[in-house]
Amino acid sequence: MSGRPRTTSFAESCKAVPQPSAFGSMKVSRDKDGSKVTTVVATPGQGPDRPQEVSYTDTKVIGNGSFGVVYQAKLCDSGELIAIKKVLQDKRFKNRELQIMRKLDHCNIVRLRYFFYSSGDKKDEVYLNLVLDYVPETVYRVARHYSRAKQTLPMVYVKMYMYQLFRTSILIPAHARNQPGAFTPTNASAPSDANSGDRGHTTNAASASNAST
Repeated sequence: MSGRPRTTSFAESCKAVPQPSAFGSMKVSRDKDGSKVTTVVATPGQGPDRPQEVSYTDTKVIGNGSFGVVYQAKLCDSGELIAIKKVLQDKRFKNRELQIMRKLDHCNIVRLRYFFYSSGDKKDEVYLNLVLDYVPETVYRVARHYSRAKQTLPMVYVKMYMYQLFRTSILIPAHARNQPGAFTPTNASAPSDANSGDRGHTTNAASASNAST
């Protein structure tokens, strides 16, 4: 074991990373403005497993950490911003993040739009790519702002963050009771920024909190 912190659970019985049927189906082209457009065959986060082509552009790195890399991109069909969390599939670990994210649908948990697999530079290297709603602000950045200004985090922020966190904490055990062993409350995502509106999501793929550790 490498000793690196990971959002995975150790599984001795996990012999190999599953190889998806749509693996490697990634195309790169240019639009009329010359911007790079990436098209992948992705599976919707919720609902039936019906792979479809998804195209995105304007890709840039917004987070980096032991878990992998987080990119910001824009969907070509709608113009919406998304976050893509790219995680190396380690054969020594069973990554339950995809399993968990596909089961969760809550206003205080970031939404999984799609997922797909891609190959790496090395032989047999497989990456899981989670396409998530993009959340521009994070709790870490808000706390850092007030800390640098030598100010106390407003109590209304504290109350709101805790309210969102408790809402998700109640949701996870309730789901686990219906499906024993599916996942545990420690896998739940934390609440997001003060200006996220009705869908108070977590930071996009924990880009800031994980990248800073």
